[in-house]
Amino acid sequence: MGDTITDDNKQLQSNSESDFTKQQEQIKKIFNGWFELIKLPTIGPFQAFSKDFISYAQELFNIGQTLLQLQINLKEYHIEMNNAYLQAMKEVSRRAPKQYNNSKEDIENYRLVAIDAFENAFTELFGSKDFAVTNNKVTSSQLDLLKHMQNIAEKNFEILKLPTRSEVDEILKDIHELKKAIRDMKKNLEVLTIGTHSK
Repeated sequence: MGDTITDDNKQLQSNSESDFTKQQEQIKKIFNGWFELIKLPTIGPFQAFSKDFISYAQELFNIGQTLLQLQINLKEYHIEMNNAYLQAMKEVSRRAPKQYNNSKEDIENYRLVAIDAFENAFTELFGSKDFAVTNNKVTSSQLDLLKHMQNIAEKNFEILKLPTRSEVDEILKDIHELKKAIRDMKKNLEVLTIGTHSK
């Protein structure tokens, strides 16, 4: 049974990678078509629009690629979680008593077997190197997606003449440095004032 599950999971993963490659190729074709259209000579304000459009198109393309990668990574993540769950259920089935008298003791024994089986299966999963790599891929894809969305938001702020996040960060850094400089000046002034009064 375990071999069948593993084979099914490998087949799912192979299909996911094949689908991802096909979708990636289609997205590239669409993007290349738009890119060729944008290269055509432009007159008037369309030049400025097309410049912004290229950066938006690039970010949207990046978001599409990241979403596809995230989908593959999440499938791997769920396959590993599902395998651990099935392993725990198999262990519960193997270790559970074959007959029950519906007594409190039987129910308690079954509960302890189930807790132990699930704890062992998921502890083994969370401690494995493969799961750490898969979890890292999922987190990395999520962070990449967030980064591309922030890039689009920054672009929108620039167009609306609003301060972008990087500009706000720069202002906060300047304020912090000013506060530090003022504190240092106050300390120096106090030292000078104490020195003058002591004379």
